[in-house]
Amino acid sequence: MRFFRTADAALYESIRSQLDAAWGHPTADGKTVTCFDPAAVAPRDSSGRLLLAVHDEFPTWEPAATLLPQLLASGAVQEIDEQQYRSAFPKVP
Repeated sequence: MRFFRTADAALYESIRSQLDAAWGHPTADGKTVTCFDPAAVAPRDSSGRLLLAVHDEFPTWEPAATLLPQLLASGAVQEIDEQQYRSAFPKVP
């Protein structure tokens, strides 16, 4: 798994829309509506940054493979580790 965060909800939605358009979402059969959760319901950390967890292959598919290095280089999106991602969720006893 790979984990990312951004403070920019508009950027998050723009990326989601670009990937959805490229990958044909929603699919005709209705099984896949979007590539990842909309910003309105996506998890956030204690600073309000949007969090995203994806499987390792996700960022290798175009256009994600082209977008991700640009986003990381700009600083608009940060790659974080699993602990940083999981710390945003309440611990279940």
